[in-house]
Amino acid sequence: MGFQRITAWSFSRWKDYEQCPLKAKYKHVDKMKEPPAPAMERGSAIHKLAENFAKGELRKLPPELKLFSEQFAELKKSRPMVEESWAFTDRWSPTDWFAFNAWLRVKTDAACLDGDTLYVIDHKTGKKKDDHADQLSLYAVAGMLKYPAVRKVVSQLWYLDSGEMTDQDFDVSELPGLQKDWVAKTKAMLNDMRFSPKPGNHCRWCSFSKSKGGPCKF
Repeated sequence: MGFQRITAWSFSRWKDYEQCPLKAKYKHVDKMKEPPAPAMERGSAIHKLAENFAKGELRKLPPELKLFSEQFAELKKSRPMVEESWAFTDRWSPTDWFAFNAWLRVKTDAACLDGDTLYVIDHKTGKKKDDHADQLSLYAVAGMLKYPAVRKVVSQLWYLDSGEMTDQDFDVSELPGLQKDWVAKTKAMLNDMRFSPKPGNHCRWCSFSKSKGGPCKF
């Protein structure tokens, strides 16, 4: 049996690898399941409410979304593209989500076109984290590739629990540099055949840890 690698990636997969390569192997190579966590289940439920409201399936804004009431009202009027799944090859060409050559996969909570500007929105629950900023540039890359007529992408993170928003504008002229950055960021993950553990404070919550009855020695 040959060595197994991670051959396709997403933002969440890359984050797992950055936290701990062995965790990424357990999840994405060995396909080991993690038990559901209350915070994740809550987040999924709130994301579903946001999806249903943006699609016009709910007439009244759910209380869980009230801190973004104005933004959701505007989003609903724009008839957004909701819960889209975008996939790209290693040559950055669009492909099918389940295609054998899918190399990068990006899921969006909402996206809408306004002339030659594309808005890409991600809904987040829980605390604001510094590493979320990387997601903004990946949305810009994916948006420009998916909609080549756009000249600008505005990537936004809506923190539904706190009412905060993080956003950033990207011009199409930045695309080659952003692509180069992501190739560099993911190079170690896509070439790794050892998946060495990276123990740290995060081990306390990892379902693969020794303390949780998992296969890891830490």
